[in-house]
Amino acid sequence: MMKKQKRNRAWMLGMLLLLMMPVQAGAAEVVTSKINALNEIVLNIVTAAGVIVLAWGIFEFATAYQSHDTSQQTMSLKKVISGILMVGAPTIINLLK
Repeated sequence: MMKKQKRNRAWMLGMLLLLMMPVQAGAAEVVTSKINALNEIVLNIVTAAGVIVLAWGIFEFATAYQSHDTSQQTMSLKKVISGILMVGAPTIINLLK
């Protein structure tokens, strides 16, 4: 009789451990797809802002070059470089993944 009780306890303990095992939810894919969509939206916004900054920097550089203002040329070159970095940000992020 004692052996049967020990066997039942071991069986119940095994079933309890199986029930306590973590189960991966099927909703993880949904959450991941939403995060990826949000990531794409943010990267598109950064790229669009980069195009605007790049165009603005090129325009300012042309104006400063025409007036021979070296300090303005330096500032506009900084804008051009930052615009190029913003446009290339999605590529840089994908390379880092």
